[in-house]
Amino acid sequence: MERTQLQSTVTKNMRVALAANGLQQKDLANALGITSASMSAKFTGRTMWNLVDIEKASGFFHVKPEALVAGHGFEPWTSGL
Repeated sequence: MERTQLQSTVTKNMRVALAANGLQQKDLANALGITSASMSAKFTGRTMWNLVDIEKASGFFHVKPEALVAGHGFEPWTSGL
């Protein structure tokens, strides 16, 4: 998967996870230990998601990291959401 496509997919899946849990970007920023400005940069594509971000976010959302990278696991029948 191309890097920009991967970043776009992770961003989309982060948005889905936030919405599904009724959370905001600032909640995710707190969980990742970064500022709201840094989180905004990730969501707008100015900075990239890294493996540490994905690992921390997967714990925060209680999903496997693969769910944030590939999108699998957000389906209502597999995620428990």
